[in-house]
Amino acid sequence: MTVMAHLPMIRRTEKLRVLRELLNERKIVFLSAFFYSGKTVLLDQLCESWSGETLRYRSAVDDWADFRSRIREKKDALIVIDSIDSPSGDMSAELAPLLSGLEERQRAVLAGRAQLPTELYNMCVTGIIEARGTDFVLFDGEEIVQLFLEYGIRLLPSDVRMIQDRLWGWPFSLHMLARQIRKNPGAPLASLIDSTREDIKRILVADVVHAFPAEERQLMYNLSPFDRFSEEMARIVTGRNDAPKLMETIARKSYMLMRGQEGEYSFIPIVRQALFAEMRNLYTQDYINGLYKRAALYYELQNMIPRAISYYKQLGDVETIRSLLIRDTFNRPADGDYVDLLEGYAALDSETILRYPELIKGKCEIECLQGHAEESDRWYAALEDFIRTTPALDPRHQAAEEARAYLDLCLSHRGSRDTLKRLLAAAKAPRLRQSPAWRNGFNVSGNSMSLLNGGLDFCRWVPHGWTIYRLFGKPVEMALGRGGSGVTDIAIAERDLEARLDGNYSTALIKVREGLQRIVDNPEMRYAAIGIQSRIEAAQGSAAEAIRMLDHAAASLTDRDPKRLAQNMKALKLTFQLLRGDTAEARNYLDAEAPDETKDFIIMDRYQYMLKLRLYLIFGMRERVPFLAALLRQYFDRYDRPYMMIQLNLLEALYHYRGRNGAWREKMQEALRLARRYRLVRVIADEGIAVIDMLNEMNLPDAPWEAGVLELTRRQAAFYPNYMKPAANKPVFTDREYQVYSLMIAGYKNAKIASILNISERTVKYFCGIIYQKLGVSTKAEALNRAAELGDIG
Repeated sequence: MTVMAHLPMIRRTEKLRVLRELLNERKIVFLSAFFYSGKTVLLDQLCESWSGETLRYRSAVDDWADFRSRIREKKDALIVIDSIDSPSGDMSAELAPLLSGLEERQRAVLAGRAQLPTELYNMCVTGIIEARGTDFVLFDGEEIVQLFLEYGIRLLPSDVRMIQDRLWGWPFSLHMLARQIRKNPGAPLASLIDSTREDIKRILVADVVHAFPAEERQLMYNLSPFDRFSEEMARIVTGRNDAPKLMETIARKSYMLMRGQEGEYSFIPIVRQALFAEMRNLYTQDYINGLYKRAALYYELQNMIPRAISYYKQLGDVETIRSLLIRDTFNRPADGDYVDLLEGYAALDSETILRYPELIKGKCEIECLQGHAEESDRWYAALEDFIRTTPALDPRHQAAEEARAYLDLCLSHRGSRDTLKRLLAAAKAPRLRQSPAWRNGFNVSGNSMSLLNGGLDFCRWVPHGWTIYRLFGKPVEMALGRGGSGVTDIAIAERDLEARLDGNYSTALIKVREGLQRIVDNPEMRYAAIGIQSRIEAAQGSAAEAIRMLDHAAASLTDRDPKRLAQNMKALKLTFQLLRGDTAEARNYLDAEAPDETKDFIIMDRYQYMLKLRLYLIFGMRERVPFLAALLRQYFDRYDRPYMMIQLNLLEALYHYRGRNGAWREKMQEALRLARRYRLVRVIADEGIAVIDMLNEMNLPDAPWEAGVLELTRRQAAFYPNYMKPAANKPVFTDREYQVYSLMIAGYKNAKIASILNISERTVKYFCGIIYQKLGVSTKAEALNRAAELGDIG
């Protein structure tokens, strides 16, 4: 750690407070983070601030046997072991007995580059050891600000976000960047970050990678072309049967290689980049292509087509990509998430696509999902031309008819007007129903937690729901093939949830459970049913149970499930959290995960965009509402999605109502008109407290539907009084900003605040500037007046 010995340091007050609290609770603390992450400096500061005696072991300079004997003499010392990655053969065997035999007044902190050793797992499980990983050790945004102030560099909030995104709060990289900025004043920050990353890569290879034994180093090189890999994949790609054992050793020795929840390993991104850059210096391109080829074959055999395609694309093997895309249409003829295959279709030219009806179908669906309705129709016309010009006895003619039948049922921009007619026609067409693709079954949920508002919008079926269920249920399930089992029961359950005026959802619960029992190997339909069940729970006032159900369902998702299914499940869960007034996780989602409407607009992200609208309203980001609302309105109108148009009108009405703009009434009237037309109740009632005042001001007629809507909306408002409360009335402060703010409004001067928080006065001034900006003031006197208005000063 001598690399950082003479660099400017900041006192990590909050981290030290947490460590002291854990130690006072008699926890043994284990700090685990990768190389040059600042563990030693943090331990230095802990020892300096510790009120009692400290006893410290440094693996590079101290003798382990001598350290153990001194522990027996110091009965009330803080014992610091830096690090447990010691080459001493005795340590691994002696560490657990040593920690188990600590005296009553002794406390202990361990540090290491690797994850918790196996011999200490039991102590961690039983709560004796408290493990804190990389996220704890690395610098957060406030610490980054403080560190750069020590270099005399003031960062904008956007600068901090860029640095966190690219350099992760890694102290070593932050110091390198700060020195780059000092050395190159006026240079673009992005280019200096890129330069810093290149320097880090060189250091990683020279100082860290080369320290590994040759066989471990070679394995890391051979796996560096891949962003993630299982033990089986690593064994096949590298040709080493001992690959899993070596991977476990590498992961245990360092944080360079991490094991995820699904059992797959991955390198820290910059480590992978450094390894791959060095690999290209050491190995030929033919050798690297051989790794890609084996990985592609592995994923092809595992039927993980998008991953296989990405590696065939590295090889430039367009012919295999073409055959895989055709094969995929048989494996999942109506998965709905063709966007996963964008990379594969981008590798093919139009002439190739036009020769194969399966590829025309895929291209047509991809354009639809990207919001390009006209382009989708152009490919649909090409498919019809193919059918007209291909002899009926040609196998490709039947494949084209199957593709057209699928598109007739599933193209989102066509809406659901004639879907029932097409389903019945498909049920009567034995040639279609006997095809392999048809027997695999269709998914009508569209990666969503709904059927009514899934791949297509079936609002117009609601008024006739039970008639359709009784007369056409069996033909519909037959037309959908294997994917149809249970669909009609689940669909009628959702219809009852949406249309019941009395709020009695017992029949809906019975039917959705019946549907769940009949599902045959269709995970998306299962998750859609769970989504409907969770909505019933929320409608009955049990949002906590709804969240629990979704958490349980999310835990069972696999890497093979469409990624948007997990995303949509999370969007629904966050919406339930908003009902309870819980916005913390949603705020993090908005900042880090939500799709960006200013870039590619994928219609599969519609549920996430609707969640974003809600969050913009909650967090006072009013300026962002019109643009996103306009995009959604255009999409909902062109793709015939009345259900989501109702939701959009409600949220736009709330936007105008809070802005004291009379335009809210027109939006509210349009929402009510559409809901009344399709006999939908829940879509209005779900907004509860957010819309109840507007409904009261609408002077609705005294009619059964209107009375039911009012009653259920009032009931929802009573269940969830904190839903959609604007959080922007008070500024959102970070922990450090709030500390400075609290002391400032308590009357303390900057110097005293610096002393209390153990930070520099320059840092206090910096945070005061941010606080003034968030309060909308420019002086301390104005800040105090604003604090009084907000009720923060009594």
